[in-house]
Amino acid sequence: MNNLLIKGNKTLATITGILFFGILLNNISVSTPVNYVEANQLEVGTLSISTSIDAEEKLTAKEIEVYHTPAYIPDPVKVANVRDYLNGRNAPLAEYAEELVTAADHYGIDYRIIAAISVIESGGGKKNFRPYNAWGWGKMSFENWEQAIWTVSKGIAGYYSRGLTTPKLISTYYCPPNAANWANKVSFVMYEMEL
Repeated sequence: MNNLLIKGNKTLATITGILFFGILLNNISVSTPVNYVEANQLEVGTLSISTSIDAEEKLTAKEIEVYHTPAYIPDPVKVANVRDYLNGRNAPLAEYAEELVTAADHYGIDYRIIAAISVIESGGGKKNFRPYNAWGWGKMSFENWEQAIWTVSKGIAGYYSRGLTTPKLISTYYCPPNAANWANKVSFVMYEMEL
């Protein structure tokens, strides 16, 4: 009887493990914690490696160029909010505040979300997962910040198109093992950008 119980528990553990792994694959996201402490920065950051379907394609320079129209001028208040917040953290992405807002406006996403995720994932571009990948976006390396910003913005817009329009809703796909904590941090940074 004890042998049957042990075998049953092993089988249950195996099935549970397979189901958990399957859930991770369905969400197709892996998260690796990265601890770092810097002045004026959140104590613990999380490097989430998003390998979702949204992370499959990088935009080319030609595609990005099409999005820049001479008639479009991003809201200077939004640009200042992003730039000031990132400058306050000595984040490399601060000089790309206008690009962050332009891409967000183009894709219809919150203008703060890409910058906020970059702060949580890499300190705003200080500690990148791969070249110019401040978001842990897939396994991608980018050629420059513009390509990275537009590609990640397009990917986040993919979440928005499925009704996932807040960090809390996005988090279960972007950072499933640490979703609640990740969502709270991203939301907090977004809130601080408007103060």
